[in-house]
Amino acid sequence: MMEKIKRWFKIFWIFFKVGSFTFGGGLAMLPLIQKEVVDNQHWVEEEEILDVFAISQSVPGVIAINSSIFVGSKVMGLSGAIAAALGVILPAFIAILLVLLVLTGLKNNPYVDKVFAGIRAASAALILLSAIKLGKAAVRTKIDYAVAAAAFVIIVLFNISAAWAVVLGGVVGYGTYLYSGRKK
Repeated sequence: MMEKIKRWFKIFWIFFKVGSFTFGGGLAMLPLIQKEVVDNQHWVEEEEILDVFAISQSVPGVIAINSSIFVGSKVMGLSGAIAAALGVILPAFIAILLVLLVLTGLKNNPYVDKVFAGIRAASAALILLSAIKLGKAAVRTKIDYAVAAAAFVIIVLFNISAAWAVVLGGVVGYGTYLYSGRKK
C-alpha cells in the first residue's frame, strides 16, 4: 500500500513540476512532459508519446491535461490519471489565484507588461521546440511530409479547422496501410 502511495505522489509531483515551470499553455508543456515521461522515467516510449500527444490534441480539452491523464492512466490506472491531472492543473490554479491577489493593482504597470512579454516569447520558443521534436519523430517518409504540408496549407491558408487536418492524416495513413498490404 505504501508503495502505491509513493508512486501516486511521484506521478503527481512530476506533473506538478511540469505545470509549475511552463508558461504558455499546453503546447509549451509538451517538451517537458516528453522529457520527464520518456527520457527520465521511461514510463512510455518515444513513439507512444507521439500517439498520446496526437490523441490528446484531437479530443476536447487542454492537450497537457489530456496527455497527463493518458500517461498517469498507463502508469497507475485511474488513480494515476487523477494524480497526473491534479499535478498539471494545480500550479495554474494557484497561479491564477496569485495573479488575482497580487497583480490586480498592477494592471497597467510597464514592468509587469515587460515581464509578461518575455514570458510569452519564451513560451513561443518552447512551442517551436515541441513542434520540431515532434516533427522529427513523426515525419519520416515522403507521404508523412506530404500530409504535414497539406495539413499546414489547409489550416493556415484556407483557415480550415485542424480537426479536418487530423481526419485527412488518418485517412491517408489508413490508405497507405491498405495500399502497402496489397503490395505484399
